[in-house]
Amino acid sequence: TPPPPTWVTLTGADIGAAAGAGSPTAGGTGAFTVRGSGADIWGTSDEFFFAHSVLNGDGEITARVASLTNTNAWSKAGVMLRETLAANARFAFMLVTPSNGIAFQHRTVAGSGAGPDGIGVTGAAPVWVCVRREGSLIRGFMSPDGVNWTQRATVTLTGLSSSVYIGLAVTSHADGTLATAQFQNTSIAGTGSTPDTTAPSVPQNPVA
Repeated sequence: TPPPPTWVTLTGADIGAAAGAGSPTAGGTGAFTVRGSGADIWGTSDEFFFAHSVLNGDGEITARVASLTNTNAWSKAGVMLRETLAANARFAFMLVTPSNGIAFQHRTVAGSGAGPDGIGVTGAAPVWVCVRREGSLIRGFMSPDGVNWTQRATVTLTGLSSSVYIGLAVTSHADGTLATAQFQNTSIAGTGSTPDTTAPSVPQNPVA
């Protein structure tokens, strides 16, 4: 059984050539205000702000995206697993936008184009999101209340490094302008290096 989630300390970094410097501000237990610029998290490389920690082995990150400023219909905020801090790195990202719904996006080959799980489902902040790692399989979950969870999609990142970055990602999709996202109840649960096939420790009762 995975251990209970723990509140986290995150380190911030601008990823790619974002024109505006982002920042994370901790506001209490599991609460963060994250500001990020950047053109997008998409295409063959990304521009965004990443407030991150290191995950060794399997585990998950969960957070409630309480709000996101509408700098663009495709500005994005959510939880991300990323193999490296390079702009073209492989990633999996469970996100919410102001006007284009909730989606699970990913890049499966470094330097290749990013892809979605399909058209985003209707929804906007506030929403709970989770990314969970089980070996090379990454799952994305969403929830309206942090209790009833739906699995949005999965992606396989073949040969994924044991140690990866996991955290909160924000892009304004209006490079040079900062978007602000409010995150609450941010937690990370680690399960060690052995793939775990039990239900997520925070997202419960997931359905496909």
